[in-house]
Amino acid sequence: MKQVKWLIAFTALALVAAACGGDSSSDDTVTATTAGDQVVVTSIVTQTSIVTETLDREPITIMASWGGDEQSGFLQVLNAFTASTGLPWVYEGQRELVTVLQTRIAGGNAPDLAMIPRPGFLKAFVEDDVVIPICCGGDDIIDEATLSANYGDGALGFGTVDDTLYGLLAKANSKSTFWYKPASFEELGVTPPDTWDELLAIVDAYVAAGKTPLSIGGLDGWTLTDWFENLYIRVAGPEAYDQLFVTGEVQWTDPTVVEAMERFQEIITPTSGKLAGGAAGTLSTGFIDAFDVVLNGDAEMYYEGGFMGSFAAQNFPDLVGGEDYAFFEFPEINPEFGKPVVGGGDLAAVFNDTPEVRELLNFLASKEANEVWASADKGAVISPNTQVSLDIYAPLQRLEAEAVLGASIFVFDGSDLADPSVGGDAMFTGLQDFIDDPTDIDGVLGFIEDVAAGTR
Repeated sequence: MKQVKWLIAFTALALVAAACGGDSSSDDTVTATTAGDQVVVTSIVTQTSIVTETLDREPITIMASWGGDEQSGFLQVLNAFTASTGLPWVYEGQRELVTVLQTRIAGGNAPDLAMIPRPGFLKAFVEDDVVIPICCGGDDIIDEATLSANYGDGALGFGTVDDTLYGLLAKANSKSTFWYKPASFEELGVTPPDTWDELLAIVDAYVAAGKTPLSIGGLDGWTLTDWFENLYIRVAGPEAYDQLFVTGEVQWTDPTVVEAMERFQEIITPTSGKLAGGAAGTLSTGFIDAFDVVLNGDAEMYYEGGFMGSFAAQNFPDLVGGEDYAFFEFPEINPEFGKPVVGGGDLAAVFNDTPEVRELLNFLASKEANEVWASADKGAVISPNTQVSLDIYAPLQRLEAEAVLGASIFVFDGSDLADPSVGGDAMFTGLQDFIDDPTDIDGVLGFIEDVAAGTR
């Protein structure tokens, strides 16, 4: 078996909410029933929650940050659970999940189960002694044999604190997907690049052909941090990545950080015409609109995570994923590190230990539940469950699943691991300033370092 190196960084707590979810507002009605129609849960999706109307027995309460298609996919899993077990549930969608969850815990009203968006949050809940172990210390919620059969060490490692599993990785995603239009590449006479230099050559070829090669949604600062993270892991590797974002051993003025910024500089300067709308357009365009610019034909490539495929399907239903638009893996820079995957995921954590909650968590760990989720009509996800066949995925999702599950280096989103004053405010502001003036690398990094120094 191929040796996989997963970077597990738990020492920093990020307070910046995940920004890749769908719109949480909906008027859809969701119904879950038992196989024998003895229990009926009728729920109305509101902007923040699903509110139970009719129950014949106490429901399992579940909280996550998902809305839109993300929510729809998960509700399909919950409906399958009720059909299989007869157990009802209530789902509550909260965009500011961690803040709400902390308040609910303090008030003695925690949900039974919550989907924690990153390891640092989980570790904080473990330190506060408010989350219940899943395995493996005696009275296990999921037995060790089941976990070993269904998950690799890397997937389990993300939810492990002090050698105890507290969070089951429910889904994973790649933020190392670079979107392009196959017909446009064919017209230009190029193929998806393997290396950074090959990508730069494609950018220059588009400019020479009178086309705009790139669209970037810089209004949302987190898209720029995603660019930087993919560049930095490829320049400096996973150990330095951890030392920059988590432990603070690498300063933001370090030569490796400067090199990553110089690589970023190459993609937006010195030749004009590389970015749709220039710097001003980049900084005034949101991440979904920036992808729309490419799909509308006004630019040719767009970097952002695999989750953008769902937005493409929603906004351009006449286009075919994998044919009209596709992605290649973010290119290699340093051959020593190849093509690491920067990604994320959500960890199912238990706050109230009941037989019903145990049954739900074991269902979420099963092949059946993960196949339902991976093939959902809307909101299908990449499953970390090794029992799920790659054949179950739609073509683009299969490519993403292969990248995530086959990665020799997988790291969590760095800005989410960093102190929020660094990974949020400072990086957002600094990188937006960099788009505005790509020549001022030293000024941008000095600004971020000043903020980071105050957190060490």
